[in-house]
Amino acid sequence: MKISLLITWILFSILVYSQQKDGFKIVKLIESTPIKNQQSSGTCWSYATTSFIETEAIRAGKKSVILSPIFYVHPTYMGKAEKYVRLQGNGYFADGDLTFSVMDAYKKYGAIPDAIYNGFVDNENRHDDGEMQNLLQAMVKSVATSGYDKIKQNSWRKAFEGTLNAYLGAIPDSFDYEGRYYSSRSFADKYIGINPENYLEITSYSHHPFDNKFILEIPANWNNNYYVNLTILDFKNVIDNAINQGYSLCWDGDVTESGFDEEKGLAEIKGRYQNEKVITQEMRQFTFNNYTTKDDHNMHLIGIAKDKDGKNYYILKDSNGNNNDCGGYIYMSENYLLLKTISVMVNKDAIPNDIKLKCKFE
Repeated sequence: MKISLLITWILFSILVYSQQKDGFKIVKLIESTPIKNQQSSGTCWSYATTSFIETEAIRAGKKSVILSPIFYVHPTYMGKAEKYVRLQGNGYFADGDLTFSVMDAYKKYGAIPDAIYNGFVDNENRHDDGEMQNLLQAMVKSVATSGYDKIKQNSWRKAFEGTLNAYLGAIPDSFDYEGRYYSSRSFADKYIGINPENYLEITSYSHHPFDNKFILEIPANWNNNYYVNLTILDFKNVIDNAINQGYSLCWDGDVTESGFDEEKGLAEIKGRYQNEKVITQEMRQFTFNNYTTKDDHNMHLIGIAKDKDGKNYYILKDSNGNNNDCGGYIYMSENYLLLKTISVMVNKDAIPNDIKLKCKFE
């Protein structure tokens, strides 16, 4: 490990261990970057995924850098708007989204440091996209329902992009970082160096065949992305193998469960399945079918801890809980993870070979 990376790892470890939750012992921790704060924005999907990308770059031996989550909001909003208009208003248009959109934008446009582009304008220092979302939604709804013969195709796109720029700032064509000039593409190639084709979203639901890909039916999957469908046992094995091999995962799931306490930094199952020793495939499917498990939040999974009874908990970075008792980290029980997780994004190299062979993907 290079000296600079070693120093970064030591500082990161000191930070996380100093905020370790009482009654828990951290047994595996993957080096990552400081927790970002999404404040009053609905872009947890980009905050979690940029944290994941930063962490993958560190794992690959790159210099630690804080990326701009807002950089990926621009192309994602434009993509959703294009789709919404083509579907004549019968599509998804909201601030929520998925890891796919960040990876797709990274592939097309690269990355920018947060120090260069942070999404603040006019000396503001707080992310709050409510007003912007309302304006953009009204705009695309008007265009989508006006009739194709009346749409001014170039005009509405310019107006839409202008609104994004007004609220988030215009994205620079090039920038100076540490004494060198970069485009977003060259910066990603130089400082990050990941291949977006190396990542998969995996899930576990029985209404589609296992060991195959399918388009998961959730509102935020506006671009019809494919997920790899695994049994709950294989799903857990991928997660555990990834963490134990030094790979983090990007988490998408439900935080409306009464046992999810963001302030305390703790996620445990309460209610119907509180006393279950094992979460089954049927339980996962039931909560997905009745909408008690929804994809309403994204976080970044970076480690494993054990409670005083030796039970496993997973450590996640939560961009929505920076002021909680654990400094923004969430300790999630194994049962919560298995029941309330919609999906995780993982590096293909972190998937056990037997599962790769069953799924027949490269």
